[in-house]
Amino acid sequence: MKKISYFARRSENIKIIGAHTEKYRPLMFVLASLLTALGLFFVIYWNFDENSAGEVLDLLYLYGDIAFTVISASLILFLFLNKKKKISTHLLARLINLYVLFVFVYGTTMCVFDLGCGASPLVYLLILAAVAGLFVVEPVFFTILVFISYNIIMTFVFINHYLYFEGMFRYENLINLLLFTLVTIVSVFRHYEVTIREFRALKRLEEMSYIDELTGLLNERSYVDEVERINKLIKEEKIQEFAVILMDVNNLKNTNDKYGHRFGCHLVVNCGHELPNLFKTSKLFHIGGDEFMAIVYGDDYKEFDQRLDEFGKNFTYKIINYDGVDLIFSVARGYSKYEKGDLFKDVLQRADSAMYVNKKEVKEKYHIGGR
Repeated sequence: MKKISYFARRSENIKIIGAHTEKYRPLMFVLASLLTALGLFFVIYWNFDENSAGEVLDLLYLYGDIAFTVISASLILFLFLNKKKKISTHLLARLINLYVLFVFVYGTTMCVFDLGCGASPLVYLLILAAVAGLFVVEPVFFTILVFISYNIIMTFVFINHYLYFEGMFRYENLINLLLFTLVTIVSVFRHYEVTIREFRALKRLEEMSYIDELTGLLNERSYVDEVERINKLIKEEKIQEFAVILMDVNNLKNTNDKYGHRFGCHLVVNCGHELPNLFKTSKLFHIGGDEFMAIVYGDDYKEFDQRLDEFGKNFTYKIINYDGVDLIFSVARGYSKYEKGDLFKDVLQRADSAMYVNKKEVKEKYHIGGR
């Protein structure tokens, strides 16, 4: 089975974020509107503050608040366009990530500025923590932002600790610090609980795409990947010893015609359930219909002759009862070991030829007609 690359995981994670973005869109509309109004209030406050004399710090506040207002208003526009299907939910999720990044930078900067005058700066981080908690962003991304912002703020709190925890804002500062810590913990927990849980479900779904639903063995997609891997190792001269056993369920068509497909299907399922009991270190594939394959590695390869003897006893011919009907369970097999200079197709061709020879022998010996 192929491992999921970092970039593939990140792309799938964004898709999950997008799904939550769509789910929480109405709440985002409300919150983005409130943040836009808050930003507009900040703009008006700093622009018309009678104590403002156009100093650099006042201008930084003003420009920062204007940027906050415009970007928050833009988020409302993007949410509207997404609702009208003008932009994809995937793109909206990425834009929300960028928005949360901006709010963290904005909140941290404003906090640092306010620490110099003893105001209550953590109200900004309280706002942005709430925003990030509602706008589902990547948990690692969010945690890193919280960690960096929190440490920057706490560094400046330590530098200005006498001023910060004294004066008219001391109780408000302490309350904001406690609230921010609480909201941050809750938000981080929520991200990991929701996003990572669903990412694991997505990963499980991808793993299932390599499994044959009927038999529980690896499917044709897994088989193609394994063949590619083997041929690559052969080319690099890193291949380990292996053998191929190709198998075909006998008498399947006759069983379907006589009893119905439910009974024929049981023969296939029974084969899929029995093979793992015999081959424990090999890769087992149901490659379609009545065909199975084992690529034999490890201890199974070391005890190859013993495995073949056991196969003959348990799979060549026996009667199994299913739903009151005695069915012939018979599996033909052909095998071949890898030899230096082979490609996988060479090993497979020898096994395929051997299987048809064995199939003819088994049918003649046990008087099995049809396919």
